[in-house]
Amino acid sequence: MKLFLVLALALLGAVSTHQLHEGAPEQEVPAEQGEEEPGEPEPPCPTESESFRVIVPGQEGRTCRYVFVNRCLTFRGAQRVCARCYRGRLASIHNYATNRRLRRTVRARTNRAQVWIGGITSRRHHCLRTHWVDRSPWNYSNWARGNPCRTRPTCVALCPAGGKWRSVSCRVRMPFICQY
Repeated sequence: MKLFLVLALALLGAVSTHQLHEGAPEQEVPAEQGEEEPGEPEPPCPTESESFRVIVPGQEGRTCRYVFVNRCLTFRGAQRVCARCYRGRLASIHNYATNRRLRRTVRARTNRAQVWIGGITSRRHHCLRTHWVDRSPWNYSNWARGNPCRTRPTCVALCPAGGKWRSVSCRVRMPFICQY
């Protein structure tokens, strides 16, 4: 039964190949925050005019590839587009240089105040828990004053004006950054 469920999720784009090899489940968006409208069709993949690709030198000689999508979707919708169209996830940011590069790229291509990145905050046993949807370590943050929200589950948005991060309801529609 478990194998059938994993295969079904893989076909729907809900589990990455990396997770299938490790056996790790998909990281959840807080249920009360990330719900899509029932029966909402899958959005088409972004066109060239709606997206911009960025390559950022990573740590240990690895290259990180990102795509900024200037289409407004909920956090969950953005995650689905990243998985289906780019075989990736919403971006996780692990250092100042990457945060600055992505902020500058987004700022030059949109006038929106915020864009989705792949962070989620939740409360567990009265403790704040912040994590990346790709399950990478939370080893860097750049929160705006008064953030993250400590009272309810939220998703994380990057503000292009200053590069700070904010807690936002996962149902808000905004552009997003995928990592692949």
